[in-house]
Amino acid sequence: MATPEEIAELQAVSPGAKEITEGGQVYIHLPTLSLPPGCGPSPVEALLCLSQHTGYPTRLFLSQAPGRGSNPSSHCIMGRTWHTWSWNYIPASLRPIEVLAEHLRGLQ
Repeated sequence: MATPEEIAELQAVSPGAKEITEGGQVYIHLPTLSLPPGCGPSPVEALLCLSQHTGYPTRLFLSQAPGRGSNPSSHCIMGRTWHTWSWNYIPASLRPIEVLAEHLRGLQ
Protein backbone atom coordinates (compact mmCIF):
# COMPACT_ATOMS: atom_id res chain seq x y z
CA MET A 1 0.00 0.00 0.00
CA ALA A 2 1.17 3.49 -0.81
CA THR A 3 1.48 6.26 1.76
CA PRO A 4 -0.52 9.49 1.38
CA GLU A 5 2.70 11.24 0.34
CA GLU A 6 3.35 8.64 -2.37
CA ILE A 7 -0.22 8.99 -3.68
CA ALA A 8 0.25 12.77 -3.74
CA GLU A 9 3.38 12.33 -5.93
CA LEU A 10 1.34 10.23 -8.36
CA GLN A 11 -1.52 12.75 -8.31
CA ALA A 12 0.94 15.36 -9.62
CA VAL A 13 1.32 13.15 -12.72
CA SER A 14 -2.27 11.88 -12.85
CA PRO A 15 -4.83 13.95 -10.94
CA GLY A 16 -7.32 11.73 -9.17
CA ALA A 17 -4.86 8.87 -8.58
CA LYS A 18 -6.10 6.56 -5.83
CA GLU A 19 -5.70 3.04 -4.51
CA ILE A 20 -8.24 0.38 -5.47
CA THR A 21 -8.38 -3.31 -4.62
CA GLU A 22 -9.61 -6.32 -6.56
CA GLY A 23 -9.33 -9.88 -5.33
CA GLY A 24 -6.81 -8.91 -2.66
CA GLN A 25 -4.54 -7.22 -5.21
CA VAL A 26 -3.93 -3.49 -4.65
CA TYR A 27 -3.58 -1.18 -7.65
CA ILE A 28 -3.13 2.54 -7.98
CA HIS A 29 -5.63 3.84 -10.51
CA LEU A 30 -4.22 6.62 -12.68
CA PRO A 31 -7.18 8.22 -14.51
CA THR A 32 -5.01 10.02 -17.08
CA LEU A 33 -1.41 9.09 -17.80
CA SER A 34 0.67 10.64 -20.54
CA LEU A 35 2.80 8.13 -22.41
CA PRO A 36 6.30 8.79 -23.79
CA PRO A 37 6.51 10.52 -27.19
CA GLY A 38 5.70 8.20 -30.06
CA CYS A 39 3.36 6.01 -28.02
CA GLY A 40 -0.28 6.23 -28.79
CA PRO A 41 -2.87 6.92 -27.81
CA SER A 42 -1.96 9.34 -25.07
CA PRO A 43 -3.14 10.03 -22.46
CA VAL A 44 -4.55 6.71 -21.28
CA GLU A 45 -6.03 5.32 -18.10
CA ALA A 46 -3.62 3.11 -16.13
CA LEU A 47 -3.33 0.73 -13.19
CA LEU A 48 -0.02 0.54 -11.33
CA CYS A 49 0.49 -2.68 -9.40
CA LEU A 50 3.16 -2.36 -6.72
CA SER A 51 3.26 -6.05 -5.85
CA GLN A 52 3.88 -9.27 -7.72
CA HIS A 53 1.51 -9.90 -10.61
CA THR A 54 1.79 -12.64 -13.24
CA GLY A 55 5.43 -13.35 -12.41
CA TYR A 56 6.61 -9.73 -12.38
CA PRO A 57 7.54 -7.85 -9.18
CA THR A 58 5.48 -4.82 -10.33
CA ARG A 59 3.31 -4.12 -13.38
CA LEU A 60 1.81 -1.19 -15.25
CA PHE A 61 -1.45 -1.85 -17.10
CA LEU A 62 -2.90 0.55 -19.68
CA SER A 63 -6.48 0.92 -20.88
CA GLN A 64 -5.26 0.85 -24.50
CA ALA A 65 -2.30 -0.89 -26.11
CA PRO A 66 0.62 1.56 -26.27
CA GLY A 67 1.92 0.51 -29.69
CA ARG A 68 5.37 -0.12 -28.19
CA GLY A 69 6.93 -2.56 -25.77
CA SER A 70 7.86 -6.17 -26.33
CA ASN A 71 5.67 -9.22 -25.88
CA PRO A 72 2.35 -7.41 -25.29
CA SER A 73 -0.37 -9.12 -23.28
CA SER A 74 -3.90 -8.39 -22.09
CA HIS A 75 -5.40 -9.04 -18.67
CA CYS A 76 -8.91 -8.79 -17.26
CA ILE A 77 -8.89 -6.59 -14.16
CA MET A 78 -12.04 -5.14 -12.62
CA GLY A 79 -14.07 -6.58 -15.48
CA ARG A 80 -12.08 -4.66 -18.11
CA THR A 81 -9.27 -5.48 -20.50
CA TRP A 82 -5.92 -3.88 -19.63
CA HIS A 83 -2.73 -4.04 -21.68
CA THR A 84 0.87 -4.45 -20.60
CA TRP A 85 4.22 -5.55 -22.02
CA SER A 86 7.23 -7.54 -20.92
CA TRP A 87 9.31 -5.19 -18.78
CA ASN A 88 10.63 -6.98 -15.73
CA TYR A 89 12.75 -6.51 -12.61
CA ILE A 90 11.29 -3.23 -11.39
CA PRO A 91 11.30 -3.73 -7.64
CA ALA A 92 8.44 -2.78 -5.35
CA SER A 93 11.05 -1.30 -2.99
CA LEU A 94 11.17 1.84 -5.15
CA ARG A 95 8.80 4.74 -4.48
CA PRO A 96 5.62 4.33 -6.59
CA ILE A 97 6.52 7.34 -8.76
CA GLU A 98 9.87 5.67 -9.49
CA VAL A 99 8.16 2.36 -10.32
CA LEU A 100 5.91 4.23 -12.75
CA ALA A 101 8.86 6.02 -14.37
CA GLU A 102 10.74 2.74 -14.82
CA HIS A 103 7.73 1.07 -16.47
CA LEU A 104 7.28 4.02 -18.82
CA ARG A 105 10.98 3.75 -19.73
CA GLY A 106 10.09 0.38 -21.27
CA LEU A 107 8.01 2.22 -23.88
CA GLN A 108 10.73 4.61 -25.04
